Amino acid sequence: MSDIRKVPAAAGAQWLLDAFSLFRRAPLQLAMLGVAWMLVTTLILLLAQALPGWLGLAVQLLSFAVGPLMFGGMLWAVSEIDQGRPALPAHLLQPIRDRRVSHLLVPLAVQFIAVLLLGTLLFSLIGREGFGAFSEVMVKMQQLQQSGQQVSQEEALALVAGIPVKRIALWVLVGLVTFIALSMAMFTQPALVMFDRHSGLHALRMSLQGCVENFRAMAVFMVLGMIATLCIYFVVMVLMQVALLLAGPGAAALVMQLAMTTVIMPLYVGSVYAAWKQMFAHRGRPVPPPAAGHVFEA
Repeated sequence: MSDIRKVPAAAGAQWLLDAFSLFRRAPLQLAMLGVAWMLVTTLILLLAQALPGWLGLAVQLLSFAVGPLMFGGMLWAVSEIDQGRPALPAHLLQPIRDRRVSHLLVPLAVQFIAVLLLGTLLFSLIGREGFGAFSEVMVKMQQLQQSGQQVSQEEALALVAGIPVKRIALWVLVGLVTFIALSMAMFTQPALVMFDRHSGLHALRMSLQGCVENFRAMAVFMVLGMIATLCIYFVVMVLMQVALLLAGPGAAALVMQLAMTTVIMPLYVGSVYAAWKQMFAHRGRPVPPPAAGHVFEA
């Protein structure tokens, strides 16, 4: 069982700092786990392409399940580093050993249901006529773009006159709210499943409630996380350009993939772990309490 704690807004910055601190303690170990994650995913996708028909499709669907399982395993590895022990490749299999697989896959099912509901809502709002009008406008816009003809404001308004703009805007708003809610529900869900032994659905609810009650900290984390990601992305782009000049596009793509799996993903996992430690009172696996003054004062 986990009780939700109220944390100051500056805790969002602390989650990011803790993630960098954990990464500095074992960068090579976390990078190796990221590489293992990448190799497993790549091998599954290659196998899916090699197998015929529905069998290849089934294996390709399996690749979607690898992400949540690997995420849970890397969370366990991060917790080992936090407690002074090494992170091992075997930790990626911890969700299987602890029988947490089905609970970690619950968000995939929820996302699938959300997509179906949003698609149904869109169809009910604009109908076949709306889809037809939208497709017709897209074709005409593409034709005008290819011809190089300048479109006046009056002509543009006439083109979109048949599209139910207000209903589409309403759908976009509903989709945005759904995306934000799902993101918050999935944020600490893997940690609640792995460490506090919650069921998948209960962990989703607890994560959503925790993020809503600590929305200021979440907002700070999201803003600083985007800034940190952009800084890392700038460095990666420089390395990609060097790789492109030396070895071609394949090497540049490999640099980007390695940056995602060996740096950005471990940092995000570390941030989730830090947020889980601070937002919830734990009665599952023992976790060392944060040091005095560890969280900034708001």
